[in-house]
Amino acid sequence: MRIVLADLASADGFVSKDTVAGGYGSRLRPFSKVTRVISVLKKRLHSLPSVQLGYIAAICAEAGHEVVFTDGPAAEGDAAIVLSSLVDYRRECAWADEQRTRGLRTGFVGLAASKLPELFEQHADFIVVLAEGRIVERGTHGELLTADGMYRRLYNLQFRS
Repeated sequence: MRIVLADLASADGFVSKDTVAGGYGSRLRPFSKVTRVISVLKKRLHSLPSVQLGYIAAICAEAGHEVVFTDGPAAEGDAAIVLSSLVDYRRECAWADEQRTRGLRTGFVGLAASKLPELFEQHADFIVVLAEGRIVERGTHGELLTADGMYRRLYNLQFRS
């Protein structure tokens, strides 16, 4: 199986999806000459995949899958995993929808997708739940909520007082 890992570059400034700002991402919009220069430099020098996608790539490769990365252009594959952010989720969802029309099954990973799945659930074909480096559940948001598993327990934690 060929798996596409997508860490999408923003069309509106520079978006970092690292753990700064609580892991939801941060955006640097060029609003002056200085910030324009910094934004251009960050886009050119910050081209490494995220730690999260590196970890997923290692798991997938160990399982025998071919792994490819993209920062935006469409890539051929069987499934795509998109790194989510709160600041650029609309672009990430639009990219996933475009890939789905091409026949690529898509899912999301990252803090934004984990904590706010309702933003992504209409744009994903699957959710994979990992525990200790192993897949423990997989399905859609609805399927996983009806099952009595880890996903449902984690999802319900946000509603406890």
